[in-house]
Amino acid sequence: MLSIITPNLNNGKYLEDNIKSVMLLNIPFEHIIVDGGSNDNSIDIISKYPHVKLLKQTEKTGMYGAIHQGFLEASGVLITWVNSDDRVIKDGFENMYSEAARLNIDFIYSDGKYFFTKDNHTEFGKGRRFGKLFLKHGCIPAIQPSIIFSKKIYNLVGGLQYNKFKICGDLDLFVRIANRQEAKFKYVPISSTFFMKRGDSLGDLNNDLYLKEMRDNKLPTPNLLIRTLFFICKYI
Repeated sequence: MLSIITPNLNNGKYLEDNIKSVMLLNIPFEHIIVDGGSNDNSIDIISKYPHVKLLKQTEKTGMYGAIHQGFLEASGVLITWVNSDDRVIKDGFENMYSEAARLNIDFIYSDGKYFFTKDNHTEFGKGRRFGKLFLKHGCIPAIQPSIIFSKKIYNLVGGLQYNKFKICGDLDLFVRIANRQEAKFKYVPISSTFFMKRGDSLGDLNNDLYLKEMRDNKLPTPNLLIRTLFFICKYI
């Protein structure tokens, strides 16, 4: 089974589209939404869908703390998180799950699509081959929600370090997974999610904090050679 965690805080405007996209999946899944204390219509929306498991965030530990809380409750052998303003693409997500389950993959990723809300246009987000290599040098090879990993490897590396990171905890987690010799990686060339670019998201507004967290925690920074290879792999 695949456990999909969705952290949410006052994102009712987008949440129902997220839930409906996940509902289309024709694979064994559970959808866990961890709410950080919303005072909009989020809880009312969630209550319309009895298959969704709602968790209330127990501590003020930010987005990554909410995701980790969801992972602790997850029943799936495979896990991922899809933010409340992002959407799943049925065929791509099912393909990733099937390949990961069939081949016992620890970290599987795919292409995705960026959706820019300001002018309603979509751009292709190409996943990069050689993802394990790129992560060891500080480059995430795919759009974050287009990544599925095993709960076993998540627990093995110690999970999200939500007490250290507010903005680049995903990079930190994925780097630690990549540095496990036994972790099996696979890239699937198919689009699996829409990643919303609103211009006012946590990531959009906090690039300086992202870089500071990388420096403070000594996360790897790609050198010129890795950046060049990363660019070239956009076309292969």
